[in-house]
Amino acid sequence: MALKAVGGRYEGVWVNELKNGDISFYINYRDDHGKPVKVLVGKKTRISDFTVKDAYAKLIEMKYKLQHDEEPTIKAGRTSKLKFDAIWEEFYSYAKANKKSYLMDEKNYKKHIKPVFGHKSVKDLTSLDFEKFKQDLTAKGLEPQTVKHQMTLIRTIINYAIKHNILKNFANPMGEGKVKMPDIDNKRQGYLTKDQAKKILEILKSAHPLTYHLTVLLLFTGARFSEITGASSQKNKTGIDTRLKWADVNFANNTIFFKKTKNGNERHIAMNEILRETIDCLYENRVNENVINNSDGGIILRMPDYFATAVEIVIPGNKKRDTKYKITAHSLRHTHASWLAEAGLDILQIKEQLGHKHIEMTMRYAHMIPNVRHKVTEQLSI
Repeated sequence: MALKAVGGRYEGVWVNELKNGDISFYINYRDDHGKPVKVLVGKKTRISDFTVKDAYAKLIEMKYKLQHDEEPTIKAGRTSKLKFDAIWEEFYSYAKANKKSYLMDEKNYKKHIKPVFGHKSVKDLTSLDFEKFKQDLTAKGLEPQTVKHQMTLIRTIINYAIKHNILKNFANPMGEGKVKMPDIDNKRQGYLTKDQAKKILEILKSAHPLTYHLTVLLLFTGARFSEITGASSQKNKTGIDTRLKWADVNFANNTIFFKKTKNGNERHIAMNEILRETIDCLYENRVNENVINNSDGGIILRMPDYFATAVEIVIPGNKKRDTKYKITAHSLRHTHASWLAEAGLDILQIKEQLGHKHIEMTMRYAHMIPNVRHKVTEQLSI
C-alpha cells in the first residue's frame, strides 16, 4: 500500500501498511536547507510494537535537533517494547526446526513462564524478577529439576533473541550467575541386590537371550552402555568408535580391555564365571568384529524393553519410581560399583575398575565400604 499521513495530533507522521501485516512509520520534516525529507524511523512487526507515538517522538527529537544544532533533551519513546511472548514466538520457530524437545519447551512456557512474563516488556525485567519467579515455583512444591528447566528455558530464549539481534544493547539478566540455579541431586542411588539381579537374569535368559547377554556384560564389567555397544558414537557422531570388539577380549588371561574414551580411562576387567559364559556364547555366534550387536548385526542404540519388563516383574512399581531410585540400564554400572564397595574394595581400586577420571565421581560409593579401620587398629601389636 502507499504511504498515508496519520494527521491530527500526529501531524508529520506517515504510515505504510505492508502485505505481511507489518506497519512502517515515517516522519516528514524539512532539513536545515528547507528541503522536505521523509525518513523511515521504525516498524511495527510481530516482534516489535513500535507505535505512532514512538514515531512522533522521533519527529519532535529531529525538529529539536535541527533548531538547536545540539543533542535533544526530549527523548524519543522507547523503540523496543518487545514482550516476552514476542521473543518466545521467534525462539519457538527456531526450536521446532532444530530441537527434539520443542514440545516440552512449549508445554513449560505455556504452563509456567507465559502467565508471569508473557505480557511484560523484556527490557523491563531484571534478575530480581527471575529470582522471585524461581522462589515462587519452589514454594508451589515443584521439584528442583523442574524449576531448573524453567530457568534454563528463560535464559535460552533471551540468549537467542540477543544472538539474532531481536534484542539489541541488552544484557541477559539471567546471565553470568546473576540468578543461581537450583541445586540438583540427580545422582542415581538405586541398585540391585544380588537376589534381585539373579531373578532378572533368570527371566531374561529364557525370554530374550540378547538382552540377557547385554545385561550380563553391563552388570559384571561395570562398563558404560556406550563402552559395550558404541551407542554414543552412533548418536552423537563423535567419530570415536567405542564399541567393545573381539580384539579387546583376552581369552588366555580371562580379561576384557576397555579403551580410553572422552569420559573414561582405559582399564582391564577380569571375567567371572557368568561373564565368561556369556563371552564364550557370543564368540561362538559372532557375526562381525563387535562383541554384541542387534539382531541385524548393527549397533544397539538403547536397552531393549525386555530389560524394563523383567525389572518390573522383580521390582513392582519400578517404572513409577523417582528417577534417582529407578532401575535402568545405567543402574547396572551403579550396582557393579556398589557390590565392589560392599565387598570391601578400596575407593581407588573402584575408581580404576569404573574408569573414572576423577576420584570425586567414585567417592559416592565410599560410605558403602565396610569400616575395618577400628578392627585393624584393635589388632595392632608388637
